[in-house]
Amino acid sequence: MQLPRVVIAAVFFVIGALIAIPALINGTSGESSASTSATASGSPSPSESPSPSGTSATPAAPVTASIGSQVSCPARTVQVTVRNTGKRTEDFGVEKNDDTAAIPGEIPANSTRTVAVKLREDRTTRVTVNWANKRIGSATVKADCEKAGAAPAPTKTPPEELPNTGPDTVLWARGATGAAIILTGAIIFWYGGIWPRRREQVFPKK
Repeated sequence: MQLPRVVIAAVFFVIGALIAIPALINGTSGESSASTSATASGSPSPSESPSPSGTSATPAAPVTASIGSQVSCPARTVQVTVRNTGKRTEDFGVEKNDDTAAIPGEIPANSTRTVAVKLREDRTTRVTVNWANKRIGSATVKADCEKAGAAPAPTKTPPEELPNTGPDTVLWARGATGAAIILTGAIIFWYGGIWPRRREQVFPKK
């Protein structure tokens, strides 16, 4: 076997190992960490343990509120949704920190009401919803309709989780590339051992 072919095969083996082994190790460690986090999330936390017998939990408020994060242009309004799960009509109020009067409201029992709150242009406004002298909702929003070209607010909410762009696929591709390089080195090593078996005479004997 000729020494250059052995050196070339060894180089292929080393390059293939450097590409394939780290990719396989990273893929295995990623799967193990994912399974560990799933197991940890499935176990109950101490804060979720049931309260001891004899103690009463605080009842949930019948009136709740949520404030939208998107500003509707060109009206410069934000949607405030109030829900009443109680058995009687409740009063609520919407306040802003822009020196304007509070917006009073009334919501019947077992119903939902949406209020469009108008904002000032190019100013950060804090919107607060109060019920029974308690703050049940608060958010900071900004109307920037002039810079946005008076475009309507998007109606679809963005996804909470981004789709998988393929890190695992990249790892497996690196592993496959490393394995192919190692296989190429093995072929060179094998071919270097069987060739040439005999040397043909270039010139015939006289």
